[in-house]
Amino acid sequence: MSLVVEILSTGDELLTGQVVDTNSTWLMDRLWDLGVMVRRKTLVGDDRADLRAAIESCAARADLVIMSGGMGPTEDDLTSACVAEVLGVPLELHPPSLEAIRERFRALGRPMTANNEKQALFPRGAEVLPNRFGTAPGFAARVGRALLVCLPGVPAEFRGLCDEAVLPRVAALLDGRQAARVVKLLGVGESAADHRMRPLMDAPEHRGVRFGFRAHFPEVHVKWAIAGPDAEAHAAALEVEVRRIFGDAVWGAGKEELPALVVAALAARGARVALAESCTGGLVAALLTGVPGASAVLDLGVVAYADRVKAALLGVDERLLAAHGAVSAPVARAMAEGARRLGGATFGLGVTGIAGPGGGTPEKPVGTVHLALAGPGGGAERALQLRGDRERIRRASAFEALDLLRLALR
Repeated sequence: MSLVVEILSTGDELLTGQVVDTNSTWLMDRLWDLGVMVRRKTLVGDDRADLRAAIESCAARADLVIMSGGMGPTEDDLTSACVAEVLGVPLELHPPSLEAIRERFRALGRPMTANNEKQALFPRGAEVLPNRFGTAPGFAARVGRALLVCLPGVPAEFRGLCDEAVLPRVAALLDGRQAARVVKLLGVGESAADHRMRPLMDAPEHRGVRFGFRAHFPEVHVKWAIAGPDAEAHAAALEVEVRRIFGDAVWGAGKEELPALVVAALAARGARVALAESCTGGLVAALLTGVPGASAVLDLGVVAYADRVKAALLGVDERLLAAHGAVSAPVARAMAEGARRLGGATFGLGVTGIAGPGGGTPEKPVGTVHLALAGPGGGAERALQLRGDRERIRRASAFEALDLLRLALR
């Protein structure tokens, strides 16, 4: 039987739009790594009656409820008091927590106001979770069928306490009985991915597996979660089948990111790349340089928008530009070769296209993009006809360019 987990996020600021609830999405992602899909998320403001009702309803449905927010020193921090009311017990001072709070203020060189003592009050019988990331400790208590874990809402404190006090408990409760996988695709739409997965998803031996799809433009993520004594082996066997279905469209899995994967592959081969970008405006370079260690693999990045710059800097033959236009396979190829030559790199990558909203023609509409790779083993090319606004076309083009390089580095 699978573990039922719910998240209860609190705070008026989350309902007014002043603050985005990043804690929940972070935790959902971490729980998914353990094979747990959160059953429900509830968001409640700083109202005593609403908070009590939410605590009771979540605890009646779930095995584990993770609550964030309302642990501070101010009037609207109500979590401890509301949990105590639901349990029918008083709040009690926890002297070790009070001393830890005082010590933190001393270390910061700031005076501690009396209202901070409120952060050391917990429902009688609760397990206090020390917080080395901030002033407010968390706590855990049994409410109904559920273990309720209450944590501060400050992201650094919430995540630190989750890593130290929550996720290890979840892993121990599961004891290997749940598993999950994510496989990441490029160049396959969400509906097409679902269609190609249908025979696998409908197979009797996979009854009970929870499949899902996530569009994370320009990627599509295929995911599945399994509960049972052989969950890990079943999840791994499914990954083999999913990779067989999608072939080269699978570029990664789990927490892998395409720019980091490309940087690692270049470094492993002792290879370097030089870039010549037009419509992407340096986005490929930005993606690569966002990865630590990119300086070991990136020699050069040129944004060559004007035809005269393509010719003068990259050595693109003006006759090619006249005969085929800047947005063409021959020009993309010449840009890649020019970047490789100019940077003295192992690989040269060229990108040229029409990002829009203007500039398209019937022969070359907006979204027409040509990619080319020049390398020691020859070249590779890719012609795209993309849809969407300017930013989507630029982003898709940059990821497709990195994917072209990834395939050459296999």
